[in-house]
Amino acid sequence: MSYLALYRKYRPVDFDDFAGQTEITDSLRYQVKTLSFGHSYLFNGIRGTGKTSMAKVFSKAINCLDPQEGNPCNRCASCLAFENNAQMDVIEIDAASNNGVDDIRELRENSHFVPAGSKYKVYIIDEVQMLSKEAFNALLKTLEEPSKQVVFILATTELHKIPETILSRCQRYTFRRVDQAAMVERMEYVAQNEGVEYEIGALKILSDHAGGAVRDALSMMDKTLSLSQGRLTEQAVRTSLGLLGRERTDQLLSAVFSGRIDDAVSEIDDIMREGKEIGNILEECLDFLRALLMTKLIPNRQRLEQVVSFSILDFVDNYREVEAGLIQQVIDLFDETYRKLRFASLPRLSLEMALIRAAQMGHGMEQLEVKKVVEKRKIEVIKEEAPVPDVIQPKDVPMYWERMLRQIREDGHQHLFFLLSEGKIEKTENDLLSLKFEPGGEYYVKNLQDPEYQKPLRQAIAKVFGKDMRLIPEAEKAPEPETQELSDLDMLKAFVGDVEKLKIK
Repeated sequence: MSYLALYRKYRPVDFDDFAGQTEITDSLRYQVKTLSFGHSYLFNGIRGTGKTSMAKVFSKAINCLDPQEGNPCNRCASCLAFENNAQMDVIEIDAASNNGVDDIRELRENSHFVPAGSKYKVYIIDEVQMLSKEAFNALLKTLEEPSKQVVFILATTELHKIPETILSRCQRYTFRRVDQAAMVERMEYVAQNEGVEYEIGALKILSDHAGGAVRDALSMMDKTLSLSQGRLTEQAVRTSLGLLGRERTDQLLSAVFSGRIDDAVSEIDDIMREGKEIGNILEECLDFLRALLMTKLIPNRQRLEQVVSFSILDFVDNYREVEAGLIQQVIDLFDETYRKLRFASLPRLSLEMALIRAAQMGHGMEQLEVKKVVEKRKIEVIKEEAPVPDVIQPKDVPMYWERMLRQIREDGHQHLFFLLSEGKIEKTENDLLSLKFEPGGEYYVKNLQDPEYQKPLRQAIAKVFGKDMRLIPEAEKAPEPETQELSDLDMLKAFVGDVEKLKIK
């Protein structure tokens, strides 16, 4: 007998086999038990969450000769015929390849015939959003005047493409992503039945990367088992999926947040030598950063475990000193890099530049020699500052500005220091400080306007300048290309010259 993929071998045979769809199974089971089911249903949700499997179990249950509390018995003639693909009254249609109006008209004509040997004739239309407009209109007529012994079950991954007239005539069920706990439990059941050795950490990694789809999780599990000779270990899963692993991601981001650019670039070099994809590296970093951000925003551990991957929580203690605002900025930077990756001529360079910029935002900025203000003044001993005069002369503004930058850095606002250091300070009228950025500096202006930075900025200005002053960040506009206006005489000469050329020809 040929090998059967795990997701097919362990496809649900009754409502109890479904993972994470309790509300839907309870509702459908009750309808079967009380014979109160309708004539049309619409199952909506992402791929791999059980829409088609639920449709098959439901069609088997309503035709079961001896249902058990709403579940199919899987022993009667009808259930056995279904399991052996011999049930003539359950028709599965792929709308992607049967999307024309003629196909639906044929379906409508056949639906008027009584079932061959079952209680109900069931039509399962998968990927129903692929039907043409005319086909939907033909289907609508069937749903408006259905036969008593016919049930339609429509399945889609794109609900917005279904006409409202169809939606209003169906009982709608939305299949949500399966949570990690339910998915791990399901994979444990499969692993135990297959008799394979497994590590719970490996199952958690699979659940993290399945995106809430049980079918995807079982497919990845199948692939891993074939590569690791039947053993399901964390290392085998990472190798199979081409992942860095939480430890490697932790090492990379630790180097970034501590400002160790050489370590971060060296780590990337090692990772690239292993053949990892740059897109996968950024995805894992973003997933890790999201978990770090959630730990800053959600103090309740039990609630946190519901929104964060299990395997990341072991590393969060290493980032207690990292501010939430800094994590958000790095997420924005990595996300922007990921979106632009497909257009990059040198993807590795894009990744390395993102890491360098992120490191400049981190706690190790004082180690970087990219800021002019830091290069000019390396302060080893902090001397007592001279008192601030009542009126600051324009020539003295840069000196006081450097003092303020140093104050902000000492207060621990490293990212704010990074943003301010990129600009050039100028003093204007009425206690206004103008901070100019080079063309393209809108990124710095936008971030400096964040309310999170306003309070520490005002405090530092008042402390160093001796009074409240308002900072106005502004990015200079790129110079427009020079254009030379032609005089009327020049235009006339050009025109006459063209006419003369035409005459010569």
